[in-house]
Amino acid sequence: MDKKFTETLIELLSNAVKKECKKEPRVGIVLSGGIDSTLIAIIASKFTEVTAYTYGIKGSPDFEYADKLKKEVDFNIKIQELNSKDIEGFLPKIIKAINNTNPVKVSVEVPFYYASKKAREDFIGVMLCGQGADELFGGYKRYIDILARDGYGGVERVIKRDVENIWIEQLDYDHKVCSLNRIDLRFPYMDTKFSEHAMQIPVELKIYESDEFECIDSICGKKFVRKYILRKVAQEVGVPPSIINRKKKAAQYGSGAWKILEKIAREKNFKKRAREIGRTDYVNMFLESIV
Repeated sequence: MDKKFTETLIELLSNAVKKECKKEPRVGIVLSGGIDSTLIAIIASKFTEVTAYTYGIKGSPDFEYADKLKKEVDFNIKIQELNSKDIEGFLPKIIKAINNTNPVKVSVEVPFYYASKKAREDFIGVMLCGQGADELFGGYKRYIDILARDGYGGVERVIKRDVENIWIEQLDYDHKVCSLNRIDLRFPYMDTKFSEHAMQIPVELKIYESDEFECIDSICGKKFVRKYILRKVAQEVGVPPSIINRKKKAAQYGSGAWKILEKIAREKNFKKRAREIGRTDYVNMFLESIV
């Protein structure tokens, strides 16, 4: 692979992050312990003081990876355990902000709410996050399924559609939830110059046939790495190998927020109520009851 691909991405992403940090004495990072947010945090720490915030249930992937990362980077990481009592108290605010009771959407926003709340308590006004990288660089598992079925052309079409719809399908929700705590959430990966360049990169370099990293997917005996070129960028920037090799985990499962929503719904007897009326989506029923 031509090194110019990674060099240009590093330059454009650094410029995007620098622009978002400009005039900010401190910025917060919504940190999952994955490659996308860690890469943003490391670059941001070159331009300003960084405090990263991770929230998850004890033993969750996000919690464990952020704890490991804490020992390997020179910026501050604050890790706090999610608990059902606090989440139940914040749910009405989150649901009202995003106007949506979809359990996946709600559980994704739980860490954003917690992180932005804590950042505001620390007198931070601007936060950065890693949203957009999965869409731009082929990070979702479903892209592998599409590759197996429709080839690279199919993946390219879906990535294009996902990037076009990302604001209404995800970023707007994240922004609204952080705004509840008077935090200006910013998305460096969606910087115009960076995202436009990323969309010009061949999809074959995004989902690359390789076994170079541990986070591989197999299709008919062939090994592929999602977000391959972004992992190469992360190597150059100095992201720890444990993070680069981490396999993508959906946000609602990475933090463990989904498990807590299930737990609360069961405790409030929604699983039994759902069964009695022939429904299985008891978590959704619980969230609908909050509205």
